[in-house]
Amino acid sequence: MTRDEVRGAIANLDPAESKVRLPAWFDRVVWDKLDYLGWRDPRAPMRAYLVTDIDGTASGVVLRQSPSRAEHDRRAVMCALCQFMRRFNEVALFAAPRPSTDKRQRLSTLGILLCTDLDCATKVHSAPVTGPLDPPVDEIIQARREGLRARTVAFLRSVSSTRQTVRGRG
Repeated sequence: MTRDEVRGAIANLDPAESKVRLPAWFDRVVWDKLDYLGWRDPRAPMRAYLVTDIDGTASGVVLRQSPSRAEHDRRAVMCALCQFMRRFNEVALFAAPRPSTDKRQRLSTLGILLCTDLDCATKVHSAPVTGPLDPPVDEIIQARREGLRARTVAFLRSVSSTRQTVRGRG
């Protein structure tokens, strides 16, 4: 993907935020080995972006990290994309506003628990500890990658979908 394709892929970008700052390492991305591209805005650390290829077209969203209220919480939390359990401070709630030209629907957002470093691919690609009855490592990693990709695509589609559901109505 080119810089322009990635910038144009952000479906829920507020018109007031016309600038998508790409990561400094963007030109070194190896697209064939990438499940999705996730990064934080260097000038706005609570803003993040998630982009992937869906059916040959770049698709992405801007996310806002919610402030953590659990400084003393020691529970583990699972990332919704990679499905790895992490420490409470390594997973955060991110909100993705749905794109809309209607001012009343601009408040419609979807939340998702994500690894704060947005680097689920590193965990998914890591070799698991296997036992004698487990499938081969390559199969496990491939299954993890397929799951990560499917969950990423489903989330991006749900954010950019124009269908709004009302509580109580299907």
